[in-house]
Parts: sequence; C-alpha cells; structure tokens
Amino acid sequence: MKAFEYLRPASIEEACALLAAGDGSVKVLAGGTDLLVQMKQGKLQPEALISLRDVPGLSFIRLDSDGGLSLGAATPLAMVENSPELIKGFPAIAEAASWIGSVQVRSRATVGGNLCNAAPSADMAPMLIAFGAEAVIADGGAERTVPLEDFFTGPGRTALGPGELLKAINVPPAPAGSFGKYVKAYRSAMDLATVGVGALVVFAPGSARSPGVVEDVRLVLGAVAPTPIRAREAERMLTGHTLDEEVIAQASRKAAQEARPITDVRASAEYRTTLVEVLSRRALLAAYSWAGKGGRE
Repeated sequence: MKAFEYLRPASIEEACALLAAGDGSVKVLAGGTDLLVQMKQGKLQPEALISLRDVPGLSFIRLDSDGGLSLGAATPLAMVENSPELIKGFPAIAEAASWIGSVQVRSRATVGGNLCNAAPSADMAPMLIAFGAEAVIADGGAERTVPLEDFFTGPGRTALGPGELLKAINVPPAPAGSFGKYVKAYRSAMDLATVGVGALVVFAPGSARSPGVVEDVRLVLGAVAPTPIRAREAERMLTGHTLDEEVIAQASRKAAQEARPITDVRASAEYRTTLVEVLSRRALLAAYSWAGKGGRE
C-alpha cells in the first residue's frame, strides 16, 4: 500500500474544505471496507485519507414526525439491519442492509460507503431508490438534494462534485398499503450481488384483500447496467392491474428485457438476464402473498 496522509477533520465544513483542496487526490474514509481493500490491491492510491471518525452528525437513524426516514451517511449497516424502528417502518431497507457482507463487515461498513462506492451491485441502492430516497449533499457552506436515482452516474461515479460530501439519505414516508422486498442472487456467502432486485408495490385503498389492485410500483434492478435502473416498462404493465401470477410473470419477463447486463467474472449477461426475471417474480410474488393476507406477514 502506498504511503498516505491521514486527516481527521472535526466538522463537515472542515472535511469539505479538505476535499476541495485535495483536487481529487484524497478519499473519504468511513468504514473502509471497500476503500482499504482497493488500496491494498493497488487499485486506488490516494495521497490522503479524510477520516469521518471525529465528524459529528453523520451517524444516525431518525424517523420523522410525518413517517419519513433519515439515515446519516456514516451510519453502520449493522445499525440499519437491527434498528427496531426500521424493522417496523421500513423492513425492506433493513433487509437490504442484512444482505451485505458478514456481521463483521456490517459493523464497519456504512450507508454512505455502500452508496458512494457506486458499484452497480450496491445492495442498499435498489431498495432506497424504490422508496424514492434523496441524497443530501454538503459542500461545507450549503446543502443540496439529489434523487438517489440520479446520484449514480456510472460505475464508481456519483453526482458528488469537488469539495462535496454525502451527508444523509432522506426517505419519504412509506405509502399506505405498500410492501417492499429486496432479493439478491450471489455466487457464495458474502459475495457482491450477481443481480439484486428491489420492489415497492403500493396497493390501492381497500384492495389488499382482492388480492390487490396495484396503484403504484417501483422495480429497481442492480448489477445489470452501469448504474441501478428502474424497470419502467414492467412498472407500467403492473400499474392499475390486479396483481396475480400471470401479470407477475409477464412483468418479470419485461423487466428482464429492460436489463443491460454484461458478462464478467461473476456471471454471463445471459445468466443475469434470466436472474432478473426470476428475482423480479420472487419479489412481486412476495407482495402478492402479502396482499392476499390482508397486508400481514
């Protein structure tokens, strides 16, 4: 590993100033579960690391009075996975966190690290995008928000500009009559997703026992394009229809057609396409089952 300078700012403003002065030669260190591995492999050779260890206000889970959710960028994934508030109000987000790495990894890895690494396979991204999350970005003197769907600009690239830091993720209240599910296929335990699918299905009021007319749906695919993508054609096929196994099968096939996978060491493009159909069906069938039980697990 190449020698580097270790910087410990005491505020967001100071961290952003160090980032701006680094001119791209510095990296932010939170949990380090991705960054340090890439440095040891020689893939990254930053001149300095900016530790967030002493920066207050970056690690929290907060449920707002309106039912919305805020996650600090430096919040460990283990906290997300095990938060009673999240398990009750946003169980699919807690579920997504539980898929990442091992218990030891999740105790160090952070929400912001998983997102800012901008891997197309990032497990937190599909479910947060499905819920309509926004990224809160600080530049030291002000803040701006970006829909998380637009935060990713390519493999390893985000909408963060020079001197900017991801501060938090804001999630709007879960719609009434909604069900979320994250499913993932991988080669072996603790591996990155070969394909990940996040689904949020909103059932029309009073329809949950029918087993449900779909009022709105978001189907988000990971590891099958340069960034996480929504299967918008599949979403349109589901919206306004009563969910049943045939509709689910048709929409899942459409989602597979919308994927743009590549062949790499984890899987062929053809296999990933098949997985999109399989995992989309699983997520939507889980919503179908939930609706058929009157909105109960």
